[in-house]
Amino acid sequence: MARRKKRSTKAENFFYSHDELVSLIKKHYQLLIDMAYFEPEDVRWPPEPAGWSDEDLNVNALQKLGRDIKVIQLLRRIPYPRKKNTEVYFASMAISYLHEHWQPENGRRVNWHKRSFCALGLAPFDGPMPPHLITLTCEESEIGITWVIDTDRGCVYPHADEYYLFDDEPAEVDKQQIWWLKAKALSFKEFFDKIRTQISSLTLVPAPAAGDLGKSILKSGDSGSEGIKNLYYECGWPETLRKEEFLQKVVSVREAGMQELSRRYASFQNS
Repeated sequence: MARRKKRSTKAENFFYSHDELVSLIKKHYQLLIDMAYFEPEDVRWPPEPAGWSDEDLNVNALQKLGRDIKVIQLLRRIPYPRKKNTEVYFASMAISYLHEHWQPENGRRVNWHKRSFCALGLAPFDGPMPPHLITLTCEESEIGITWVIDTDRGCVYPHADEYYLFDDEPAEVDKQQIWWLKAKALSFKEFFDKIRTQISSLTLVPAPAAGDLGKSILKSGDSGSEGIKNLYYECGWPETLRKEEFLQKVVSVREAGMQELSRRYASFQNS
């Protein structure tokens, strides 16, 4: 099958702004709190004004992996979910570099830091990982987005099918294993504005934990998404969400969605 041409690789001028990126990431987490996807205590916010200390952030491991000062300063200043493997976007889990979540040095491999970033779960492809790159999410089943941050160029490479360049990839992607250039580079503002709009408009639907069901961010059309979307509107969104009312009602809505999914699966099995 022929590879697809997808979009132009026209060069863009970016500029790294630590403060802008930190602000955009914080706004993303705050939106998920405002929409009752997270309870306030579900998010760990960095202490002000210094950010995460060396005791909080696993700085030794980051340095062992060759991350530069701008990457480490970024990771000091951003929030993380309280629990590991928490979705913060559709099929995309936050990577926490806090000691409590991430201790690669305590594994069985003495030379863990010599493994590829892909093998460590910190990159979507094998290949080099320059000191100025860091991933903030890992994706699930090749349907989410890996957020690859470039603190040198000042952009994000969203690794997902909708952003891949395919036949328009620069030649150095294969020749020099510069895998991050497989994806179109976006400014931090463009990327985070887009995902904020997707979530706030309920194109993507945050589904809070309910009963035995964990948190999940659904696509429109996913089982149960329409019921939750309607409930958001019923409870005041996009103005001030009546969170207590929403959280009480969302349990039965999510359970109904799972029952519908079970019926569809049973019907498929019997067809």
